Amino acid sequence: MEDRPQRLNRFIPKTRRGRIAATLALLCGLLAIWWLWSGDDSAPSAGALIEKSQVVKREPFASTLNVMGTIAPGNGIDITAPFDGTIKSIRFAYGDLVNQGQALAELDLSELEQSRNEAESAYLKAAQASNDMTSWTSGPEMSRARRAVATAMFELKDTENKLRETKALLDRGLVPRSEYDGMVQQERSRKTSLETAQEDLEATSRRGQGPNRRMAELELKNAQLRLGKLAGQFGSAILHAPDDGIVVRPPVGQGEGAASDPLHVGSRVSKGQLIGTIARAGGLGVSFRLDEADINRIKTGMPVTVTGPGFNDLSLAGQISSVAGEAGKDSAAGTGKASFTATARLDALTPEQARRVKIGMTAMVIVIAYSNPNAIVVPPRSSARCRTSSDRHGAGSQDREDGPQNGGTWPCIAHRCRNSLRPEAWRGSGVVRCGAPCSGNALILPPRRLSNATLSKRLARRHRLC
Repeated sequence: MEDRPQRLNRFIPKTRRGRIAATLALLCGLLAIWWLWSGDDSAPSAGALIEKSQVVKREPFASTLNVMGTIAPGNGIDITAPFDGTIKSIRFAYGDLVNQGQALAELDLSELEQSRNEAESAYLKAAQASNDMTSWTSGPEMSRARRAVATAMFELKDTENKLRETKALLDRGLVPRSEYDGMVQQERSRKTSLETAQEDLEATSRRGQGPNRRMAELELKNAQLRLGKLAGQFGSAILHAPDDGIVVRPPVGQGEGAASDPLHVGSRVSKGQLIGTIARAGGLGVSFRLDEADINRIKTGMPVTVTGPGFNDLSLAGQISSVAGEAGKDSAAGTGKASFTATARLDALTPEQARRVKIGMTAMVIVIAYSNPNAIVVPPRSSARCRTSSDRHGAGSQDREDGPQNGGTWPCIAHRCRNSLRPEAWRGSGVVRCGAPCSGNALILPPRRLSNATLSKRLARRHRLC
């Protein structure tokens, strides 16, 4: 029987290459055994969770909305035609910077003079009618009616006297019966004439009282107002700039009072027609459209930041001044989605800024829908495993259906507002859980599988961080 050293020598390679191969095989075996042992010790079971944490800092947080717009007159004064007429002269060009009181245009007065003459004629007629009503009782119509009554009474009295004389002669047989009958018939006619004259007198007297007199007074007042209004328009034939600013062209074909053709000498304008708008210096704004998905995020008073290719090194501040409550008529024509017009008023510009920013320039509007200068911000992946229930900011707290605490709740990040980069965490006290806030500088992020006992211990160790 071979001794032990001889048996070992039978397994040892005789060559140098063989010994190297055996050594490598031994090392691989040891490495495999170590890997299997470490994997069994650290591999999570089906019901285990592994905690993951991350330390974050407080920093400013903002949720913004970027849209394209156009520089527009934010605070303007409309210039309208004071009366119907034609343009006699124009002393400005659209886009010019004008001063308060500067003459802009002059209207021809020929049509205004004709209208004033007609108004004056109507006033004189109304004044005469009112005077007649005031002195109606002593006026010509009442006098004529009274004379008619007096004449009828005199004729009746004369006929009655003749009738008595004829009756006396008839009794004495000096006149025939037919003559007496004729006088009786004449007396009846005179009585009828007197009654008619008296009725006419009463009707004429009523015409000078009550509604007729009130109508005459109102017609006189209306004629007087119209004449005064037309006379006052003679002083507004020359249009002046009401304030310093830039003359902006009126919208063509938009609105009832907008000019349909370019303004020129000889063009006809109607009363109230918009000739231009004075955009006050430092009162510019931005007009832009919002998609129906963003309209409810924007409220009046929200701050905005405006930049543009024409003034790219300037950043203008302002705030939302108005948001349309109705979609534009042509918004859904091509895209199939409704859009709403909104405007933002810029803060007062410096003279240098006002010189560079022109009305009609393209502008990039950044609307700050939400901001917090001292927020706890976490990466989006930190809450990737949590189910989100929406809140008023568009995001919300998270839940896990398979958690053991509070009816299915695992520790996770609860965030309230999400921008394009990261969410903001709610602030409070205690360990961060679904639906629970955190006020510290460390947040417990969504866990992996770990045993409940280990999880409780690690949560206790992390509790001091929040």
